Amino acid sequence: MGEEDAFHMLKFLMFDMGLRKQYRPDMIILQIQMYQLSRLLHDYHRELYVHLEQQEIGPSLYAAPWFLTAFASHFPLGFVARVFDMLFLQGSEVIFKVALSLLGSHKPLILQHEHLEAIVDFIKTTLPNLGLVQMEKTINQVFEMDLSKQLQAYEVEYHVLQEELLDAPCTLSQQQRYAHLEKASSSLRQQNMDLLEELQVAHAKIHSLEESVEGLQGSEGRLQQEVQSLQQERAWLLDTVASLRAQLPQTPSPHTGPPTGPLTHQDQRSPH
Repeated sequence: MGEEDAFHMLKFLMFDMGLRKQYRPDMIILQIQMYQLSRLLHDYHRELYVHLEQQEIGPSLYAAPWFLTAFASHFPLGFVARVFDMLFLQGSEVIFKVALSLLGSHKPLILQHEHLEAIVDFIKTTLPNLGLVQMEKTINQVFEMDLSKQLQAYEVEYHVLQEELLDAPCTLSQQQRYAHLEKASSSLRQQNMDLLEELQVAHAKIHSLEESVEGLQGSEGRLQQEVQSLQQERAWLLDTVASLRAQLPQTPSPHTGPPTGPLTHQDQRSPH
């Protein structure tokens, strides 16, 4: 596309899709995303999560370029184009879906590697060499996934954990601090789920109201069509009446005088 259209698309990604937050100097959003991806692995692919944790491999070691470049830094251009298509359709959540799908589909191969260097090298170099079948499988999985609730919960959880880590007294043991954080995290998740349920109810009401508005707009449209039809019928009837009047014979006016021609013999007879 041309430069101006490309600029508007970039602006749409940065501001409307929210990707600009990833590139701020503190990169706090990227840290949150790495935490969210780690929690997704914990929930969806526990065995792989444990294997990576044992080798002290966090998502930041391999997934940071995925998020910062929308997979353009390591993956084939055809795959990246598909990712951008989905990104414009569904938003930044797509990057999490693609990352989770890629890691999950390659889990058996990743588990075969036992050392940090081998695992990271496989994820960075071997995993991006997708075949057409694997690429289509990943795309199809992305369309079937919905991670919005989990991502919202994990983001709030991250902020609470950070606050708890800062406020926790230094005298507490590591195990006590972990238990305290786990309790706070559990409470926060419950509150977040409650809020999500309320949000769903509100969305359902909004959807119902929108349907009512659409129904009323449809009724209004039909009534307007009926009014137009009646107006056309009235105009046709008026034209018909005018046409019929024009075809009627002309009748003498009641004020017209007697004929002025010569009187006939009958007319000259005396009335007596």
